[in-house]
Amino acid sequence: MMRIILTAAFLILPNSFLFASYDEALKLYEAKKYAESLKVIAGELDVKKDMEKDAPNYNLRFLAAHNHWKTGNITSAVSHLKRCAEIKNDIPDPLIDLALLMLDNKRYGDANFYAQSAIKKAYNPASYYILGKSAMKTGNYYKAKEYLEKAVSLDPESWFYYNDLGMVLMNMKKFSEANTAFSAAASMSDSVEVINNLGLSLELAGRLDEAMSYFNKADEMMPGNTVIKENINRLKGKINAAPKK
Repeated sequence: MMRIILTAAFLILPNSFLFASYDEALKLYEAKKYAESLKVIAGELDVKKDMEKDAPNYNLRFLAAHNHWKTGNITSAVSHLKRCAEIKNDIPDPLIDLALLMLDNKRYGDANFYAQSAIKKAYNPASYYILGKSAMKTGNYYKAKEYLEKAVSLDPESWFYYNDLGMVLMNMKKFSEANTAFSAAASMSDSVEVINNLGLSLELAGRLDEAMSYFNKADEMMPGNTVIKENINRLKGKINAAPKK
């Protein structure tokens, strides 16, 4: 089954920008100038102040972790996020991002460990999403469904929870339920992936004409995408081969 790959990383940025150097580093990060951002952070970060209440270290380390994540320096990213978890040990954010980092690197056991640790800090939908995603990636669709439904119940406004739930339901051959999940996602987002997945769920449910309308819409949104073109061509063959009414 072919689908459009959507790579999405969470970046839970802090709410308060305490120092001009942090602002500068953040702007560089947003401009994808990761090495330059890290230089600014290095000039500001005083590791001796990690546990001082009013020090900017948590914010600086959190941003440094994401810079390292973007450049593929996983060891440094993990180190900064672990230290963030020690600095603010009452919140789940660093643990959630550690879980996402592990998920991004296909280290599903580690992703589960950090997601479960984050749930112990605070009951949060992101951790259940990560647990569901990990279960899906390892083929445990029943457990994935359970976790993703929990994420949806905690945060019914996140379209990507519904989208991944739809993918799990399709793998379980629950095509009507998958279509419902993708429809919910489409009501919140104009993502071409969701539109394509709607087409897939309709095709697998045998609703070929409706499926074609969604594949065509996806093609209009992202002309030339090979996955969508293949879906359209495959479905044309099915429609042409179907008995005429």
